[in-house]
Amino acid sequence: MAEVKTIKVLPLALLGTAVGIVISLVLIFTRTLPVQASAEANDIDNLYIFFLGFSGIIFGIVVLFLLVAVYRFRARPNDEREGDNVHGITWLEVVWTVIPFVIVVLCAIGGLIVLRSGDVEAQARTKGQQIHVLGYQFGWKYAYLNQGIDLKDQQTLVLPVNEPVIFELESNDVIHSFWVPAWRMQMNATPGQVNEISTTPTKIGTFEIVCAYLCGVGHTNMNSALPGSIIPKVQVVSKSDFDAWVTKQKAEAAKAAESSSAQTTTGSAG
Repeated sequence: MAEVKTIKVLPLALLGTAVGIVISLVLIFTRTLPVQASAEANDIDNLYIFFLGFSGIIFGIVVLFLLVAVYRFRARPNDEREGDNVHGITWLEVVWTVIPFVIVVLCAIGGLIVLRSGDVEAQARTKGQQIHVLGYQFGWKYAYLNQGIDLKDQQTLVLPVNEPVIFELESNDVIHSFWVPAWRMQMNATPGQVNEISTTPTKIGTFEIVCAYLCGVGHTNMNSALPGSIIPKVQVVSKSDFDAWVTKQKAEAAKAAESSSAQTTTGSAG
């Protein structure tokens, strides 16, 4: 009995692999990923497809073996005999240990390559934008460290296209997670700790900002894609439009400072 089962393992594994490949292809070609709007997005999507392909194959093999085992070794009516003792199939055990190990190593190598590709952080510090992001219940506040601009609460984040940017994230209450799906970029904003992440926007447009952590009763409002959300989307504009925006923000800040100084002087004189 055991010998018969051993002979049937290989065709079953091949059939499971074929089913898994079909599942992988269906998942890959019907994917509904967001638009790619950063320099890193394509590499991350390719890594995702790489993971998905292996996952689909493994899923197909496991499910096929499971279904066959459930049907083949199901209990028959009025049959209370003990099942045959099975002592294992050495070569099969070696195979199902080695193959997952190789897959995990390949996935780790792929992830490491994508993680270390480019030097966006260094470029952002020297010739890009440095943005401080403060998360709070329930919103984001931005400061342009290399421009000397502090935006008000819930004011729109504006960035130039094709220019590296590094985000320095922290929170003043609970853990939030700053996520721009179109950039494939996500990083936690943690109280008492500054976390950094960098990216290069490559597409002009307006993109969603989402808090990916459950951060309290108003968490839903921290998704700019939802109707009625108080969170503005991020705007990526041309370099000239960004420079004009920076000039306008600095002029408004200077005017506000003058007004505040004048009011303080008047109050002191009174």
